[in-house]
Amino acid sequence: MFPLICNRSVFQEYCEAMSKLSLGIMELLGMSLGVGRECFRDFFEGNESVMRLNYYPPCQKPELALGTGPHCDPTSLTILHQDQVEGLQVFVDGRWYSVAPKEDAFVVNIGDTFMVWII
Repeated sequence: MFPLICNRSVFQEYCEAMSKLSLGIMELLGMSLGVGRECFRDFFEGNESVMRLNYYPPCQKPELALGTGPHCDPTSLTILHQDQVEGLQVFVDGRWYSVAPKEDAFVVNIGDTFMVWII
């Protein structure tokens, strides 16, 4: 079950850890693209991010659920923890693939804004 975060210091600590993680991912992206470790980190460090904590309990009638529908991720980077509920899908090579939840892992999505840097 999703832990209720009602303590401001716990939430702040979590936000700081996610910011550190995202900057580390940006460093890895810069290195893998050959533009240097600091390139994307310097650009994104200190910028505002959006932290959303959504909880989607298991649906009793999933055949009736609509979800959000197909969409692009307009951000630069999304770090998602799926918990136990299935539903996330990715569209690759003309097909939809389900992404099985894994409690000890994050799903990292490179969004449209970041793709502008690459193209």
